[in-house]
Amino acid sequence: MTSKLIDYRDYDKEFWYEELEEWVPKRIYDCHAHMLNNSLIDDSSEHKGVFPDADFEGIRGWQKTVFPNRDVNNLILGRPALGTRINEYNDWLFNELRDNQFTKSHRLTTPSDSLEDIEYDIKNKGFQGLKVYRMYSVTGDMANCTIDEYLPHEQLELANELGLWVTLHLSREDGCGDEKNLNDLTEFTTKRYPNIKWILAHIARSFTYRPIQQGIDTLRNLPNIWYDLSAVTDIRPYITLFNNEDHKRIFYGSDAVESVSFHGAYTAYGHAHQQVETDNLPSLTFSHTTNRPILCIYEQLIAMKQASIICELDNDQLEDIFWRNAVRDFNVNW
Repeated sequence: MTSKLIDYRDYDKEFWYEELEEWVPKRIYDCHAHMLNNSLIDDSSEHKGVFPDADFEGIRGWQKTVFPNRDVNNLILGRPALGTRINEYNDWLFNELRDNQFTKSHRLTTPSDSLEDIEYDIKNKGFQGLKVYRMYSVTGDMANCTIDEYLPHEQLELANELGLWVTLHLSREDGCGDEKNLNDLTEFTTKRYPNIKWILAHIARSFTYRPIQQGIDTLRNLPNIWYDLSAVTDIRPYITLFNNEDHKRIFYGSDAVESVSFHGAYTAYGHAHQQVETDNLPSLTFSHTTNRPILCIYEQLIAMKQASIICELDNDQLEDIFWRNAVRDFNVNW
């Protein structure tokens, strides 16, 4: 299974031991990992078979490869894919994870899911929260939808009643820097839904410097806001976050598996960003060096490392970010 999920090369291994082995803590709680089962996606879906299956055993094998000599546990998030049979997928997720006492999970949730199904799964299948995604927006526009267009108010009311976590991948051009998103998060956290605990994925969707730069002054003053660091490979958002937020509101996350298993990075171009897979660019010959591109997950970690040095985070703060915050806030007895 693991060999299908990652092409781990000698240079990746060398980079880990040169740059990361002495820096990454011995424990990791990955707060953004996905499991995929293609058999639960309709045959007609464009997403079926695009990426390989990743069951819990595969996730653990992948983590053993990319995080050698580390003890890793997870918050597993439902994997968005069009055509997924949601109830079957969440049943599969529950059965895969039911025997692991250290693992938490968020239910894959779409606007069409019934409140009865959501509440049943929360109360009977161990889900601590919801994983929602802009792909399922009722508008059909995943680039510009508002939060309540992929997490409707009746579901927000239930999440508030149950005191759930919600992992949110923000939409709209500026992510957490968008005025509508900031206004909604302010209203939701301070007025309408004060019992929901929000995890804003990808540094509140800041793959470039600008969203978090625009949003941090508002976000850091809101209650019940956390961030995961998954897949961001630009050092600048980390610097803004580390310098301006309480480090106890920051969770490590990877976006395992396929989103960070390629060689390359999420590269910023001004206010835009793009996933760049170097294997797909034959013009990159690297004739000037024997060094070669590394896995995206290592690009993320080296950006975190460099930002932590610049921001003078100490070892205790790094331990908090990599695992202690999650263990504390998720009530994991690890």
